[in-house]
Amino acid sequence: MTEFEPVGFVREVKGDTVSFFLNQAVTLSFGQIVRIDCDNRSFYARVVDAGSSSTLNTNEQLREAEGKESFGPYSSYRHVDAVLLLESNAGKIRSPTFNPNYMDHVYTITEEDYAILRLSGDLEIGRLRSGETVLGEVGISVKAIPKMMGMFGMTGSGKTNTELILNARIIDNPETVGLIFDFAGQLLSGKDIGAESGLREHPLFHSKVRYYSAREGKLCIGLRTLTPGRLWTIFPDIGRPQIRVSRRLYEQLGTCWIEQSLETYRMEGHSGVGRIINYQQKNVISALMSRLSDLPPHLYPPSNYNFIDDVVQNISKGITCLIDISGLTSEEQQNVTCLTATNVARHYKRSWETNFEAWKKLPTLLITLEEAHEFLDPEIHKTIFSDIALTYRKYRVGLNAVTPRPSKINRDVFAELWTKVIMKTELKRDRDYLTQNTPYMEYSDTEIKMLDIGEALLISEPQIRFAVPIKVIHYPDYLRRRGKPDYDLPESKPLSEMESNLKRLKAAGKSLSSEDTV
Repeated sequence: MTEFEPVGFVREVKGDTVSFFLNQAVTLSFGQIVRIDCDNRSFYARVVDAGSSSTLNTNEQLREAEGKESFGPYSSYRHVDAVLLLESNAGKIRSPTFNPNYMDHVYTITEEDYAILRLSGDLEIGRLRSGETVLGEVGISVKAIPKMMGMFGMTGSGKTNTELILNARIIDNPETVGLIFDFAGQLLSGKDIGAESGLREHPLFHSKVRYYSAREGKLCIGLRTLTPGRLWTIFPDIGRPQIRVSRRLYEQLGTCWIEQSLETYRMEGHSGVGRIINYQQKNVISALMSRLSDLPPHLYPPSNYNFIDDVVQNISKGITCLIDISGLTSEEQQNVTCLTATNVARHYKRSWETNFEAWKKLPTLLITLEEAHEFLDPEIHKTIFSDIALTYRKYRVGLNAVTPRPSKINRDVFAELWTKVIMKTELKRDRDYLTQNTPYMEYSDTEIKMLDIGEALLISEPQIRFAVPIKVIHYPDYLRRRGKPDYDLPESKPLSEMESNLKRLKAAGKSLSSEDTV
């Protein structure tokens, strides 16, 4: 069989579903895209189910299987169910306006079909899977970043590798920049991916990436940089009376308000703090002081330095920031993550509002948030990431929500994730959530369960309006193809020539020295 021979023919069509008989000795795969030629147009469909049977009834099948009776002639057959996704007519491609006819021929797609589907993008992350082969590149448009995205899959499905590939493309592209929160400390070194296969091996790491780690003492948020407004982010459940007290303390004591108020509280109790601002509500003052005293000193030292200011400056210059928060407690991770994202996102928002020309020069930002369900669960206090997903697209700020538990993401936020990379997911609750809340995935429960490591389904509206089966590029392979950076520097002179010049200079120096002595 060649790629131009049909693999089967249509037996039944209903709405957007097509069932076809598969020719003998032909195999397809769940999720594979096929083409159905119908008169002067072609339809493209994804395989979502398959079955096998014969023209014998059940009793006849049992008697033959037990060797009691032989039947013949009869036919055995395999039928395949597929869902229509696109229609090509006179060179134009669009959503299907109708459906194929009975007995229309079905073909596997070719490189020519791949070109018609227009799946390439600015940020290549994989190759189109067609059965056991891969065709052309599949990528995401830079314009898709502010439309938000998510990466979903069970542990071991390939999420870390996919994060590395996408952020490597972000680093490569001069129009984009990344803010990456690494909860497990995997992305720098590429743990579980392969030796020397992290972001630090990227050829542009030293010029276009900044690394911050709690283990290296680079995640300091000085107490003197904390304004009362930032307490909302650190303590989501803080009451308004406590915020009012903190603002009055800030007005009276300035940037050292936390240190001085805590010292007063230790020496004189709530009454001493109350005298500073002429306020004597013991419960409110004590609650606020209790919160402030709980701030861990290794993250909140008494200084004017705040690493987040450095992050904002680097992001504005197109330098991707990798923030390793492994080793911190869950509460500390929440604080660092929310504070950093708030300041960076609001910097984009303020620039858009006050200096539009400067905002246009900012690179498009993608914030990668691992363990996203811990921040976007509807049962917890609302965080900045919900606001980013719902309202920040016009500022060119995008969120990449990475999680093995998509069912725990707020439904309103999930609806705003226009790009989804879906990997192997075994928990039925999560598969149901994905298929019920993602366009074009209504029939894909079996396919999501059957995905292999490194395989995924990609949807990126409005560019890609169907679930594309892809093989994600293995990050070590990307590094090998990427090669070393070319800085366009002149070639250095041979060592022998340099040594010869040094000897001549040394001899000349001795000659001058002897003349001075004379």
